[in-house]
Amino acid sequence: MRLNYQILNIALRQLTSRKRQTLLTISGIGVGVMVLISAVSLMDGLLSSFIDKIVNIAPHVVVSGEKMTSLVSDTLWQAEKGTAINLIKNVERQDEEIIKNYKRVEALIKSDAQVSVTSPVVNVTVIAKFGTITQPLEIFGINPRSQDEIVKFSQNMTQGRFTELEKTPDGLMLGTTAAKDFGLRLGDKLQFVSNLGKTFQVRVVGIYSTGINDIDNNAYVNLRVAQNIAGYRPDEVSQIYLRVNDLKRDYAVARTIEKETNYKSKTWEEISSSVISLYKMISMMVYFLVFFVILVAGFGVANVLITNVLEKYRDIAILKSIGYKKKEITVIYILQGTLVAIIGAAIGCLLGYILILIMGSIQ
Repeated sequence: MRLNYQILNIALRQLTSRKRQTLLTISGIGVGVMVLISAVSLMDGLLSSFIDKIVNIAPHVVVSGEKMTSLVSDTLWQAEKGTAINLIKNVERQDEEIIKNYKRVEALIKSDAQVSVTSPVVNVTVIAKFGTITQPLEIFGINPRSQDEIVKFSQNMTQGRFTELEKTPDGLMLGTTAAKDFGLRLGDKLQFVSNLGKTFQVRVVGIYSTGINDIDNNAYVNLRVAQNIAGYRPDEVSQIYLRVNDLKRDYAVARTIEKETNYKSKTWEEISSSVISLYKMISMMVYFLVFFVILVAGFGVANVLITNVLEKYRDIAILKSIGYKKKEITVIYILQGTLVAIIGAAIGCLLGYILILIMGSIQ
């Protein structure tokens, strides 16, 4: 085969002889690669950001008052075959999903070395009234000190201090979304009407913002207040939140808790599975669209090569006449496609990197 630089020189001369077409093809590849890099980075970044927020401001495992379904095994004999068949039938669980004697359950949960902290929670929906506004509001009764170790509210306060909730028996802390819906500010008093018909009045002592609408739409009161609103006894709660030392072990911890306490437990992945699935579905759609952008760019490269071959019959004949073999001529055109692809991809990587920096600077 002839010297590499001779083949390279011929390939470059043929590409530069049709500058406009070559530049358009390189631009198409560059744009395709830029879109690919920025789209993949954007979707991965959004998912990672969401997961980081959830992991930092939400419990790793939630133990609910829902009892695990008990299984009873019966034996049915088939006389004609002389064999036994085990039938599994469900035992109906109680309708009321309450964790009774929650301190004992907490002690069982804390016996697992992987559990770092637990916090009891009473979850109840009330009718909230402020001025002329009346609408349902989901409130959570918490132990402020232990809850802050799990949800990190003190790091996300926009008004007031989280410690005020523990100091104020009738205190209320709520997210920015809920506060905006009611037009509430620090010191405002809000009235609750429970499903039992009882009326309670609370005072806003803090407003927080996590950036996640579902969390910022909630309100928090002291545990005993929520127990009174829900009609619970002092030893009853709706849920127990907990954090684990090793996030990779959260699923194993949840299953162990179910086995030891007989209460249903869910990890943060199971609770947020629908949102994570939505992110992944959107990512697949984006990748699908980007694939077609790259495909179009690929057709552009093919177009350049085919056009060059069709228009360079005379040049090919000359190359053959001066001793170039068919294999060497084929290498020339493969080299043209490779050069266009490499240059376009390099430009696309640079543009993609710049675009990522720009998107990363947007708050």
